[in-house]
Amino acid sequence: MTVAIYGRSIEPEFFPYLKRLVEGLERKGVGMVCEEKFAALLSGNYGYEPKFLNCFGRCTLIKEEVELLLSVGGDGTFLDSVIYVKDSGVPVLGVNSGHLGFLANVPVEEIEDAVDFIAAGKYEVEQRDMLQLEVEGQRIADFDYALNEVGVLKAATSSLLKIHAYIGENYLTTYWADGLVVATPTGSTAYSLSGGGPIVSPECRNIILTPICPHNLTIRPLVVPNTAEVRLKVEGRSGEYVLCMDSRIRKMTDGQELKICTGSQKINVVKLPRHNYYDTLRNKLMWGEDRRNGMKD
Repeated sequence: MTVAIYGRSIEPEFFPYLKRLVEGLERKGVGMVCEEKFAALLSGNYGYEPKFLNCFGRCTLIKEEVELLLSVGGDGTFLDSVIYVKDSGVPVLGVNSGHLGFLANVPVEEIEDAVDFIAAGKYEVEQRDMLQLEVEGQRIADFDYALNEVGVLKAATSSLLKIHAYIGENYLTTYWADGLVVATPTGSTAYSLSGGGPIVSPECRNIILTPICPHNLTIRPLVVPNTAEVRLKVEGRSGEYVLCMDSRIRKMTDGQELKICTGSQKINVVKLPRHNYYDTLRNKLMWGEDRRNGMKD
């Protein structure tokens, strides 16, 4: 068995846990390939050079070589890892080196268990929808997909945006707002949630529209089927706005039509034994937290 390892940075306090992960996999006879910049970081910053089989780059991860990719970091690192596995079907497991880690949900306390499960092949794979973006009917290379959300946001110095929204050919509304987040169920616990959007289980097949600071009290988040096609036309006084695809950002000019839909690309996410979405929801987001729940009679 061979796994790929990807990370963006490693804080000194997490480095011992990374060694525990790598050396645990080595003892289990699991082969490893490492993303080239991450391997260089480990060597340059820590003098750590494990016996990786080889290194891979953005376009050189060969799906036939690996059974899964370990994303070491936080949720932002997990989203970046999609660049390396998209179209390949290689599943991703997130090892959390930070704090929240909703996608990167393997904490340091469970690294040894994770090594055992990986080596034994004791894990499930969940398929997650991704959003596809077209601008004026064209897809932009490396800026045409999102696992969490597509965000339309005002530029730093501009006033409210007018976002004309359609579902298919049907006019929905015009949002007067700081922006609009179009999210997947996976992304429902990210930016959409901070804007007051609903939490939606990844098992559902939906698209979520969440306005950011709307200047109209009757505007609320909306959930539509994942078969829907969301079309947007944006206007603003500055003539430009910011378009976000997960962690990737691009400035756009007014007047271009955006088409957002559930794409054919899917991402496979590794689910380890004893992990489930509702435990993660409760523990990571403290969902429904109430001191009375822990009180004794």
